[in-house]
Amino acid sequence: MAITNTVRDRLLTHTGFFEGDKGYSTVTGNFDNQGISFGIIQFNFGQGSLAPLLKEYITNNEAEFNSVFGASKAATLKNVVLNKTKAEQIAWGGSISSGGQVVTEWKGLFENMGAKSANQALQKTHAQSYIDRALSYATKFGIISTQGLAFLFDHAVQSWSFQNESSIVAEIAANERLWLQTGETGRYPDNQRLYSVLKGVTGSDPIARRTAIRNGSGTVHGKSYNISNFNLSYSANF
Repeated sequence: MAITNTVRDRLLTHTGFFEGDKGYSTVTGNFDNQGISFGIIQFNFGQGSLAPLLKEYITNNEAEFNSVFGASKAATLKNVVLNKTKAEQIAWGGSISSGGQVVTEWKGLFENMGAKSANQALQKTHAQSYIDRALSYATKFGIISTQGLAFLFDHAVQSWSFQNESSIVAEIAANERLWLQTGETGRYPDNQRLYSVLKGVTGSDPIARRTAIRNGSGTVHGKSYNISNFNLSYSANF
């Protein structure tokens, strides 16, 4: 199953508004023991998702990388990415963090890197596995709308797996039978399916994020969000 580039970009932007306010340039420090989190879906050292992205960027765009960071800091970051273990990468991220944020002298450089078209293209490529994960869940749960896919993509990015997936599938099937038995016509809708899928989400923050997407709006991290602002809806299918 494939989606258009337009839908892909909407999914990335949608997740970006939960992950940070600077899109592809968002960078945060070691507040969550992940070292550094960077980019549209917050690739990080802790989950092993940032180092491969940076390694590919350095390999394919070394002159641009050196220009962004300057000779000294480029050499430092290159050494961290290419030669350090995951634990050492996390520790390095902690060394340039203060109060959960990357210190100013590094923060602006990461933000500048995220503004480069080559880096953004790589971020999109490295986000594909999460999109594929969401699409596989869409097939499993019978989700066809862009809003439903956004729910699944956000979950893939933040949590990857659902609890008790077989129970979710069984509940959706049972509810769909009841839907038809009560005389409803048409397809059992995505917003009803997502009630069941929500039962497989754990943790206060993941539940808040997925509930906001399922409902179409909500407050997460003290900010109000409206999913329709990102051209995602139950009426538009992917």
